[in-house]
Amino acid sequence: MNKAIKDHSEEIKKEWVDLLNMLDSRNQDKRAERERLGISEERYNELCSIYDWRALKALVRLCPKVEGMLKLQDLFNLIDLSISANQGVFVGDDFVRPEQLHPARNMLILLITMIHKMEYDQAVKNNKETYQQFYQFSLVLGELMWEEGLDLAKEHSLNTRDFYLFSYSVVSMNWDPMILWFLFNAHYKLNNPSSAPGVGNPPQKMKLFHDLAHFMGVRSIDTPTLSLWYPMNETAVQRLNDPEHQTGRRVRIGKFYFPHGSHGFRECPYCGKLTFYLGDQWKVLSDDLFPPSIIPSLGYTDKAKSAGEEKAYGSLGKFDMIQCIYCGAETEAQHTPLVMQTNYKGQHPPYIEEIQRDMNVAVSEAKHIILFGYSLPSDDVHYRSVLTAKKKKGVKCSIVNFDPDGEDRWLDGEELEAFLKDHPSSGCTDVGESAIELFGRKNVRAYLKGIPNVFMENGAVSKEKVKKMLRYE
Repeated sequence: MNKAIKDHSEEIKKEWVDLLNMLDSRNQDKRAERERLGISEERYNELCSIYDWRALKALVRLCPKVEGMLKLQDLFNLIDLSISANQGVFVGDDFVRPEQLHPARNMLILLITMIHKMEYDQAVKNNKETYQQFYQFSLVLGELMWEEGLDLAKEHSLNTRDFYLFSYSVVSMNWDPMILWFLFNAHYKLNNPSSAPGVGNPPQKMKLFHDLAHFMGVRSIDTPTLSLWYPMNETAVQRLNDPEHQTGRRVRIGKFYFPHGSHGFRECPYCGKLTFYLGDQWKVLSDDLFPPSIIPSLGYTDKAKSAGEEKAYGSLGKFDMIQCIYCGAETEAQHTPLVMQTNYKGQHPPYIEEIQRDMNVAVSEAKHIILFGYSLPSDDVHYRSVLTAKKKKGVKCSIVNFDPDGEDRWLDGEELEAFLKDHPSSGCTDVGESAIELFGRKNVRAYLKGIPNVFMENGAVSKEKVKKMLRYE
């Protein structure tokens, strides 16, 4: 945690320390911390019932460490096993009571989300060139889906899956929405009527969208008041593409899955509906892409979209509050549904289950799997089991990863095996050997100069390199 905040502003560092002191039950008088953070006594009492920093610190002491660092999975396993058994945990002379386990878990998730938000804020400032490269990559993907759509329209009806589904889907194992955001912005630009090609008879503009595999509302991005819009789904596409109606556009969609949830998800504690937060501006390098967090410097106190949010950000000090678009109830950081790194997965919310089931079908039908920086860990039993049957079906697998000795080309067959043998301690070797085991030696190739080099050439995104990555013959 010290490493996570050391490069940030003094304001964030001070607020971070005040927050942890405030949520440590050993410290009795919290008025000074509350006043510095602008948190009301009512809000303070709520936070103390939701989060427990002292209990989390105690549980951390029980976990094994390598070079002073612990594995998050070990910590989550300890907490989740104890929760499932409804048993407290002794840590030396300290006893973490059963009722403290959920607040300790909430605290751990809160810290992870805060760190990810701070890392994103830093990256937007310091890695603008890299993010622009991902955006250009997304534009090229969109152009390829245009070209693909024009070809498919010659052979298939526009309201069938053969036409309207992209040839690629995205499964994001990360909680951040960044890849989706780049794609959204690329489609936002490409869907301009002056750019989009015509398709069908009579020709109508071809527009590109994404289907998130669950019908969720997205909080309005560029409006001053609270409202929502819905991402596209197959039901809407079939109606828009109905040849009997001239709707002014014909639509293609790509599936995008968050099987572990996303930082942008908020589940309403009253109506139970899911809302997706993606900031307040159509801008590739958005400075408010992540939802607000519980300290002022990680909130958006000047961007309230309702009287309820304005009050929360002001006198109450609920800086992480986002009002539910559907019923108006308050949602907070604790209402972000995430599947964590634990062997005790438990029951997921129904929409996570729906996303995972849709994703399982997509993966089972795929002819080419691209592991885009994904390490395919041995303990990820679910996804390894989904991929196990691929070897019999002759499905191809492309690995995109980084090794200092990696070259700007694809390796396969004996050449790939020789590289893996010569680099036994490389992380690429672990994923390479796992992929060969799952897909078969003849069906695996690897690009080991990393991302974004896999789609870059002479300082620009190369459409040919993107095609080569997508198409493994």
